[in-house]
Amino acid sequence: MKEIRFKDVGNHDLQPISYYIKKFTPDFYMGMHSHSYFEIMYASKGNFNMEILKNGNEESPKNIETIIVHQGELIFLDAALFHRLQISEGEAVIYNLELQPESSQYSPPARNILPINYGVLIENTSLKALTTSKTGYTIVPDLSDIDSVFRGVISSLLKNDMNTEDWLCVRLNISLLFMEIAKSVRLLEQNNVHYIKKIWLYIKHHFSQKITLDDISREIGYHKTYIASQFKKYTGKTIVQTINSMRISKSLRLLRDTSHSISEIGKMAGFPSYAQMVHEFNVSFGMSPSACRKMFLDDEVDHDNPKYQSIAVRVNDEDMRLDNQEFNNSFYKKNIQSKMKDLINY
Repeated sequence: MKEIRFKDVGNHDLQPISYYIKKFTPDFYMGMHSHSYFEIMYASKGNFNMEILKNGNEESPKNIETIIVHQGELIFLDAALFHRLQISEGEAVIYNLELQPESSQYSPPARNILPINYGVLIENTSLKALTTSKTGYTIVPDLSDIDSVFRGVISSLLKNDMNTEDWLCVRLNISLLFMEIAKSVRLLEQNNVHYIKKIWLYIKHHFSQKITLDDISREIGYHKTYIASQFKKYTGKTIVQTINSMRISKSLRLLRDTSHSISEIGKMAGFPSYAQMVHEFNVSFGMSPSACRKMFLDDEVDHDNPKYQSIAVRVNDEDMRLDNQEFNNSFYKKNIQSKMKDLINY
C-alpha cells in the first residue's frame, strides 16, 4: 500500500487497525520498524523512550534519536517513520492507537451518516502542527482531556459484533481525540507552560510520600524557584498548598470510608506528622480530623439549628484536575431517610 503522510490524508478515512492500553516493563523489546499508517501513543503512567531512525535505514547509534515521552504526554508518529519503543526504567502504562488511511473502509452506513474530511479538519485546526514536523513525529502534552478521551476511543473499539451505532461512536470518539490533541497544541502554542501539568501530575502520584521542590525540579527539568513561581502564577496555589490539598482530600476519603485511626490516616495520606495534619484541617475547615469524621458519622442533622453549618469538600480523584474551574462539583451529602452517605455529582 502506498504510504500517505498525515499532511496528505485529504478525504481518506482513518481506519483503526490496532489499539491497546498496556503496561510495559524494562524487559520489553521492540525491533526498529516502520509502517504505512499513523500511530498515536500516550504515556498515562510513567515515561517511555521512542527511538527514531533519523536518516535512511542504517541502524547505528549515531543515526538514532532518543525521545523521552513523559507521563501525560502524547507522541504522534507519521507514516514511514522508522521507530521503536523502549522502556528504560520502572513501569509505563501506554495507550496506543494505529490509524490506516483508506479510501473506503468503515461500515458504509456509519461512514455515510458521519463523513469526516480529515484534510479540511487539519487545515482549519491546530492539527496542522502534526503535518509540519520535519522529524516525522510530534510531542503533545495533555493540556486538555486527552487521557480520558483516549480511553474512550479504546473502550468503544473493544465491543464484539459491532453494529452501525457502535461504529458511529468509534468515529465520534476518534474525532474527539483529534480535537483534544488540537486543543492541547493550541494551548501549548499560546502559553508554552505544559510543564505546569507535569508538576501537577507528579504531585498527584507522589503526594502520599515525602515530596520536595528538589524532587519536582529533577523530574521537570527546571529550577525549583522558577517552577514554584510559575505554578503559583498559573494555578493560583503554591506547590505546598496543592500537596496539602491532595493529602486532605485523601484523608477525608479515609475518614469517611475506613476505621483506621486518625494518626494512621495521616501517614497514609503523606502528612509528615499528626500535628501537621491537624493544622491543615483547621486551616481548611476550621475543625480537626476527628470532628470531620464525627460529621460523617452523625446522620441526624438539625438543619434548623442556627449553629448548623453545611460544608462541601472534595472527596474523589476525579476532582483533581488542572483546569480553571473550582473544585465545586462534588459535595458530600447526608441522606437522613436512608441513613446513607452519598457522593452526588452535579
